[in-house]
Amino acid sequence: MAISSTIETAFAMQYGSTLYTLSQQLKSKFVPLVRQETVNGESRSFDRFGEAEVEDITTRYPDTPLNEIPNTRRWVTPAGSHTACMVDPQDEAQMILRPTSKYQQLQAAAFGRKNDEIIISAALGTAAAGKTPTTASVAFQDESISINGDGTATTLGTLAAVATIVDITLAKMQLMLLIYNQEDVDPDMKKYWAVHPKTTSDMLGLTQVGSADYNTIKTLTTGKVEYFMGFHWFWSNQITKDAATETGYRSISFVSDGLVYGSAEALTTRIGEHPGKSYVTQIYARQRAGAVRMEGAKVHECLNKVA
Repeated sequence: MAISSTIETAFAMQYGSTLYTLSQQLKSKFVPLVRQETVNGESRSFDRFGEAEVEDITTRYPDTPLNEIPNTRRWVTPAGSHTACMVDPQDEAQMILRPTSKYQQLQAAAFGRKNDEIIISAALGTAAAGKTPTTASVAFQDESISINGDGTATTLGTLAAVATIVDITLAKMQLMLLIYNQEDVDPDMKKYWAVHPKTTSDMLGLTQVGSADYNTIKTLTTGKVEYFMGFHWFWSNQITKDAATETGYRSISFVSDGLVYGSAEALTTRIGEHPGKSYVTQIYARQRAGAVRMEGAKVHECLNKVA
């Protein structure tokens, strides 16, 4: 908690009548695209059901088959986060506009970015599984086939490697689509692909992405890639680098129900006096939220070159 020490920059002048917001991500890019649930209590489980089996009838009056449908679960355990700032009434009195509502908006934007971090961490991290949140866990590489930096596919148990790494290519996109199809993911489900802005720039340089012969959307005119090769694309500066060498961006492809975002306490904001600080105005915000990867077949990574 810190008193705003830069409030002087917003002091009213004859030519200044608005508060200027510096460039920043103003809302979550991931939350609207994943499955959203409410978590009541410390944790919440989400059940998963596998494939049913069918047996051939080879004789008259056969015994009734008993083919159990596999039932497993994943857990979301929300964690709390909060922030606050204070505005001295003496400073506030010198301003044409009251800053408190603007500060609230910027705190909400910060939580939007925090939620993206939560979802990205869950997508590529270890998922809580089993009868309780601590009974068992599943590492990302143990259930997801992904794409190495050189464009080859990983094997289960191995994280994507960066020994040789190239930019995004058409071959990488084709391989990602093949991975989904080989995993029998419903082709009617929307497939998303979150990449770093650098990767988006590289895509605009691909002939197939920019050419009207391959893409009905004029990407070179709009300067962005929204849909191509069966994927809905979006960029995020929250995309992380590989931990080993930091030469590859860990882009993430997923379908909506492959990730669950669980909210135990929605974003709550308070504005009021702080008696311990000479009754200055305090703007406070908090939330409790978590996320989990539901299925490796619906969440994959692809390493793309950093520079």
